[in-house]
Amino acid sequence: MNSHNSWIVAWCEFFGISASLPEWAFAFMALLCTYCFVVIPSGALMLYLDRKFSADLQARVGPNRSGVVGLFQPLADLLKLLQKESKKNWTWADNFWLSVHTMALYSTLAVMPLGSLALLVDTEMSAFVPFWSALVLALGIMLLGLSQGTVPGWFGGIRVAAQTLAGSFPALVALLCAGVRTGSFRWSILANSQHFAPWTWTCLSNPFQFAAFVVFVMSGLVLLAISPLDGGLSMSDIHGGVSSHLFGRRLSLFHFGRFFGFFFWSVITVVLFLGAWNLPSQLSRLLVEQEAFHLLAALELGVLLLKSFSIMLLIVWVARVNPRSRVDQITDFAWKVLSPFSLVALVGSGLWAGWKALV
Repeated sequence: MNSHNSWIVAWCEFFGISASLPEWAFAFMALLCTYCFVVIPSGALMLYLDRKFSADLQARVGPNRSGVVGLFQPLADLLKLLQKESKKNWTWADNFWLSVHTMALYSTLAVMPLGSLALLVDTEMSAFVPFWSALVLALGIMLLGLSQGTVPGWFGGIRVAAQTLAGSFPALVALLCAGVRTGSFRWSILANSQHFAPWTWTCLSNPFQFAAFVVFVMSGLVLLAISPLDGGLSMSDIHGGVSSHLFGRRLSLFHFGRFFGFFFWSVITVVLFLGAWNLPSQLSRLLVEQEAFHLLAALELGVLLLKSFSIMLLIVWVARVNPRSRVDQITDFAWKVLSPFSLVALVGSGLWAGWKALV
């Protein structure tokens, strides 16, 4: 029995299900567990940390009433939001494009890399799926804004589409830089090319990869309209853009979708450039030899989430201490700054890889 089948059997035994379960059923259960036990708790934790961290930066108290030290504040925010509903009758087009927006975003869940024992899809195209989803997501947001029949919705949708196109090019080029170093775009190979020690990470392997790392992170902020580069959604002249006419359940779905995009981009950034989920080699070898797959998966997931949340909190800190940029400034920054730097990083990474191969 190979290692792949071994950990699948181990997971089936852990959850008390038959190892002869059809692959589609196993994949469905894996996606459901990922969503319920990783994505949703991460969203609640990030919401709490965002509010608490922002309050500390602004010398405010922050959440402290809902539960111990305000730990239940995300649940309180959700319940409060669900009570607010608009009297506006939604048309089939509104619901349809909100569904497209949601499905396009969560389609990346199947390729989310969460550890060496949690890779449902590991192909040469896995690293490119987020770009496809981001483009479809931008289309869904744009048409959701157009279907509202309002000026904020219309302009908000157009601006988000412009941001997405501007951010997708440098992000794609930065991704190619990581692939040049490893010669593959499989999550497993990208992760195995790095180790636990920081000096083995892709972003520190040479100056061009570090530039690609910076470009990839900032391009993601533009691509997904994440603060402080979220001018397409949050400028005062359009009063929230697409989200200005969303209420209650629809608004909560929209905001959680934005968090998921932020979270997913942080995870793939860690896998591409920051050592992925790698543990010390001696510890990983010991756990594999003892077939302690559950503990190995938990430790890898913990390392991956710790790095991802560190990136997200760093971006939150930058967003809280810097003013929000206009959408024209954001697109100019993407085309005139990020894109040239990404091309230089790609050429430099290619030359560096060729020189390393010769010596």
